[in-house]
Amino acid sequence: MRNHVINALDHGLVGDGVTNDQPALQKLVDSCPPGEVIRCPAATYAIKDAGTVWRTGVSLIGDGPSATRFVLSNPGAPATPVPLAFWTTLQHGASPERPIADVTFAGFEIDGSQITLPAYDVLAKGLGMQYVVRGSFRDLYIHDTPATGFGCDFLQDCTVERIVAVHCGRLDSGWEKGGAGIGIGVGGWGPIERLTVSECVTRRNGTNGIFVELQDADWTPPRGIRILGCHAEDNEYGISDWGADGLLISGCTMIGNHTAGFDVSGQGTTHVAGRYGVVTGCVVDDNPGDGVSIGNTPGGYTVSATRISRNGGHGYRQHNLPGAISVPASDMVLDGNDIWDNAGDGIRVDGELIDPFLVSNRIRGNGTPGRPASGICLNARVSSATIRNQRIWDRRTPPAQTAALHITANGQLTDPVFMDLEPIK
Repeated sequence: MRNHVINALDHGLVGDGVTNDQPALQKLVDSCPPGEVIRCPAATYAIKDAGTVWRTGVSLIGDGPSATRFVLSNPGAPATPVPLAFWTTLQHGASPERPIADVTFAGFEIDGSQITLPAYDVLAKGLGMQYVVRGSFRDLYIHDTPATGFGCDFLQDCTVERIVAVHCGRLDSGWEKGGAGIGIGVGGWGPIERLTVSECVTRRNGTNGIFVELQDADWTPPRGIRILGCHAEDNEYGISDWGADGLLISGCTMIGNHTAGFDVSGQGTTHVAGRYGVVTGCVVDDNPGDGVSIGNTPGGYTVSATRISRNGGHGYRQHNLPGAISVPASDMVLDGNDIWDNAGDGIRVDGELIDPFLVSNRIRGNGTPGRPASGICLNARVSSATIRNQRIWDRRTPPAQTAALHITANGQLTDPVFMDLEPIK
């Protein structure tokens, strides 16, 4: 591969913000051999009426999001979505045998605010590629797209770094497919997908700040995906696991998201929830709904060393959404978390658990004067639980967290392995 950088302005692109640069960009991509790097210098490039079908081995770089701007619009094709670049299974035959390989997209802005559509269209993304190998996506600012901003699926040996996605999914009602800041479909490469998403910021997007979603219910949920040091704010959901295995979420902040800060559920298109993931060292704060919401999973999730605070619902809630697979969740772990000042219960169990571990959590000051709460509330069958070394208190006068452990009429606690709390009903 030649790894040769060419200047797009020398190959037909104008960059005046008025001339349609899409035909010239498509011609340039089609003519580039593998290893070519297209550099778009600081300018505003108008991309009108068609997305650019990408090719393997061809990269696109700019001079930075504040300098190199791609403005998407469809004045001549008002029903047509216009992603900057795409390569998909349905439109182009993307597959493990026909991937996009060895590409970099870096250092530019995608503005989708000028796209008009009669209805939501899942293809109206900023970037929308499937089956990518050795891809690097970094230092991008993507905003105001009708559908997902960064909506790429099946990313093998890829990195997604320092993407800022704001007000993407603006035509999403909140329950359409996609509509996220960063939405990544998984499962197309089999049981392992090596992907790292790091240092990204997602705000005010239609559904999720960031989600991973199994794309076929018959596929094996993949391992190997990490979300590190990201920020999700004012989305419907902050970060969601809709079908991975062993997803690692570390050092992330999930703040002010409407339904939940962190979500594991069957809400995705295949109704398959994630399992055996790890949430650690995160801040889940001030979400109007629940802080951490987990359900429809066979279990194995660990939430540790995380601050779960000031949420409008429960701090942590175990529950199952209707219409998705619902089985008792085994081996759930809540270890060493700081759970405080949530409007509902500190920990609320509305879905059946087997062999859960609730260890060394600090649970204080939950509930409100008009909404008494418990530190731990069991509203479903819980069997063979380990509940120990909890510190549960409320220093307010009068306290609203009125019980350490409350078992409701619908709840059961059977065969506890070890407890250092007396149930308070």
